[in-house]
Amino acid sequence: LAWSLVLVGRKRPQLILCNGPGTCLPICLAAFCFRVLFFMDVRIVFCESFCRVTTLSLTGKLLYPIADRFVVQWPQLRERYRRAEYVGVLC
Repeated sequence: LAWSLVLVGRKRPQLILCNGPGTCLPICLAAFCFRVLFFMDVRIVFCESFCRVTTLSLTGKLLYPIADRFVVQWPQLRERYRRAEYVGVLC
């Protein structure tokens, strides 16, 4: 997490778009810390994997509360998670 704080602080992204692997978690948490502390305004968009039909991945469950936009590819997930946005299949 410490290296992620350094990296996000140096690059100062406006948007972090992640698609599910747990490796994105430290970067997203670092960005969220900077946003909470008012150092920068970085948006987090999480796109859940196509293979997740009825439940979220562990990364999805952890990022659901802090992501600005949470995109799912199955309507079943949209019904279960109110903040999720169903967009259909992304290729």
